[in-house]
Amino acid sequence: MMKFGFSKRAIITLGVISVTLSLSFLYYFSTHSYSANNNVDDDGAFMYGSSSNSNSNNGNGNNKGISLKEQPTCLKNTATKDFIKPTKDQWEQCLEPGSQPSYYLSIVIVTRMDDYAGGQHHRFQNFIDSAFLLAEHTKEKIELLIVEWNPPADKRRVVDVFRFRQSDYLTYRIITVPKAIHDYLPNRGGSPLHEFEGKNVGIRYARGEFIVCTNQDDIWSHNFHNAIKSRVFEKNVIYLQYQDPHNIHSNFPATIVDLPAFPDDNTLYNACRLEDQDWGHYKLPPPITVTTVHETPEFILKVADQAGDFTMAHRDTWKIPRGYREAGGIAWMDIEFICTATWTFDIPVVYSGKSFACHQHHQNIWEGRKDQHTDNSGINMGKIERKEESYVNEENKWALHHVDTWTMGLECLEFRGGLCW
Repeated sequence: MMKFGFSKRAIITLGVISVTLSLSFLYYFSTHSYSANNNVDDDGAFMYGSSSNSNSNNGNGNNKGISLKEQPTCLKNTATKDFIKPTKDQWEQCLEPGSQPSYYLSIVIVTRMDDYAGGQHHRFQNFIDSAFLLAEHTKEKIELLIVEWNPPADKRRVVDVFRFRQSDYLTYRIITVPKAIHDYLPNRGGSPLHEFEGKNVGIRYARGEFIVCTNQDDIWSHNFHNAIKSRVFEKNVIYLQYQDPHNIHSNFPATIVDLPAFPDDNTLYNACRLEDQDWGHYKLPPPITVTTVHETPEFILKVADQAGDFTMAHRDTWKIPRGYREAGGIAWMDIEFICTATWTFDIPVVYSGKSFACHQHHQNIWEGRKDQHTDNSGINMGKIERKEESYVNEENKWALHHVDTWTMGLECLEFRGGLCW
């Protein structure tokens, strides 16, 4: 009969191994449990900062930011933001764009709660919901970056006004430019909002591989859904679209929509259907040669007519011409940017005759504010085209690079949306 036994040394060794494995298991469980309970990026609550991972997978958005564990998981009062004041490190984390993109797309708009053109709340909520539907349908990682410019002192702030739904594919960020910074910058005609300076702020801090600058009155078309899903966009190209003029107030063409109040998702999604789609196989037209020759398909005032509602490029491409020229006025700069990008810097332009966005109808306000318009009377587009003149922001004097934004009160809030309790 065989006997089985263990030496004293073997018994001690087995005991040490058993204790080590037990402690390792307890450490793993407690660490991951703590992370799950405190990582606001996972549970959808807000944070004032998140570290962008420099090893991000080329804009696929698979790397989540590192959350600040000391922050609460919910904002109980969006009006006061619970009186939470971030440290400078937290603030810098919230603004950090990262050396590599964390999302496939950043959607950038500039706004303030002043009921622009009447019915602003209705149109803006549709815009936010349209971004949510874009993320849900394409399943691409998207950032909605709202630059809240010079918020009125007697009005509620963006985060306290709208519904932000949670999606696994969508992150919200609000960067607020306070009155102190607004008053510091040049201002033509006393304009309360600087659209192009604000879009430059969004371009500077955006985390998307591609950045589209648009406006709060737009909703995304099925063409754009399919283009995002198909990942057709490339670096070193400026993308523009056709959109009908906004001064049409009856018998609306396809790209001007007049949605009812509180549309459901199906109504909103199909309001800008436009064409049938071969999903996942979207095709873009080839680049065009933008020209100053009238009555041609490539005429600058034709292809850039509604560029303020849709101009898209890779994050690095936007920075070659240093964003929109900042002159303190409204209008014109969206067109001038195209002139500068394609003629001064030789960046190709792809102009899509199939619209990527529809514009929600409202009364035209900006046309009557001529004292606020950028003075372009001395600008000769032919000379820009011939490279005899150029109009570019000075190095490090755009997108608030030249402003002490921490001292002057620039704010940043990042969150995932939804309700929590």
